[in-house]
Amino acid sequence: MRTLGGKHGLGVEVNATHVERMRQRGYDCLQGDITKMTLPPDSVRFVVMSHVLEHMALHAVYKTIECAQRIATDFIYIRGPYFDADAFLRRHSLKFFWSDWHGHTCHLTTSLLRSVLTRLQLSEFTVLGRTPVDNSLDDSIHPLDSPPDQHAYSPEEHPPKRSIRFAPSLYREMICLVRLRDLPDWHDILRVHRDCETIGGTLPV
Repeated sequence: MRTLGGKHGLGVEVNATHVERMRQRGYDCLQGDITKMTLPPDSVRFVVMSHVLEHMALHAVYKTIECAQRIATDFIYIRGPYFDADAFLRRHSLKFFWSDWHGHTCHLTTSLLRSVLTRLQLSEFTVLGRTPVDNSLDDSIHPLDSPPDQHAYSPEEHPPKRSIRFAPSLYREMICLVRLRDLPDWHDILRVHRDCETIGGTLPV
């Protein structure tokens, strides 16, 4: 949050136990449903949704971004797993380990996210790919017959996989920054993550 220029954050969590745990650690946290936020319009500078949207149904993704659009004045920061390469990897009998987690109910590709933003008339955004993956030996890559709900690949624990190089590179994460108004420090915000490459969007970098 501080790397994006924030000074005082407010978390939102639907689970009361988790809310209490956050408060005990010294964080400000509200119990609430992020698809139905009742905060006043323009009440925060920006909203961060990090590894959240992939755990929702698509209609809830839409409602969450719509709520963020209403309460933020400057920008929305969306971050999650990279799903764009799922079909490509399947053709090579491979997969990212997160692509068949049961908890990932929405594979939010960059094109799907773009369609949601377009529907919400959010026309100014940049999409970044974070942490390039240039070959199948990366531990984020599993063979297709590896069990679901795994984490990093281990040759001692998982089936063998073929070695191929990816060109262009794939990524571990997708980050989307949605600009809600003209910001003099916009390019500084985009440069927060040094290990990112621009892979889409409507705004020049």
